[in-house]
Amino acid sequence: MAIIISQLNNATTLEYYGVSPYEVEALYSSLSRFSEVDEKRLDNSESLSLLNIEFPVPYDDNFFQSFGFDNWQRIKYILKEMKRRRGKKDFELSLSFSGSIDSNSKLVFSLTGDIGTQFEYALEKIAHMVDSINLKIKNLEKERQVIPYTYDAVIMKWVLSEKSEKS
Repeated sequence: MAIIISQLNNATTLEYYGVSPYEVEALYSSLSRFSEVDEKRLDNSESLSLLNIEFPVPYDDNFFQSFGFDNWQRIKYILKEMKRRRGKKDFELSLSFSGSIDSNSKLVFSLTGDIGTQFEYALEKIAHMVDSINLKIKNLEKERQVIPYTYDAVIMKWVLSEKSEKS
């Protein structure tokens, strides 16, 4: 736990649009248990609701251990409730990490609310894919600045998106 906390040079970023003050406060409360939080309300979005959370640490087992099981459960619950309250309305979620064990590329998980009940399933899988995603990242070209993952509801898996940013 001390290893990852000592790596926290930056705050967790919380950007949102169309999110209620209660939801923001609940997210902020959970995120602030892990690190400082830089909160930013966006002025507009193409979506009815948009939420971006960017963690200033790599996506690895240390993150989940340091963040804490109860805290991760709380964040997932809040996100699932946000989706439930919006029903079939447009909701976009992005969870980003500052890299992985073998890469300094930004790792981004993007999810939309239009996948119905699989939204919850997709959230659950994020914590259980550390090893497989880090293995896949090892084999990618090193010049990628962003490694985007999207959830494919047909095959019920997080997949590496074809869209990538290069330096």
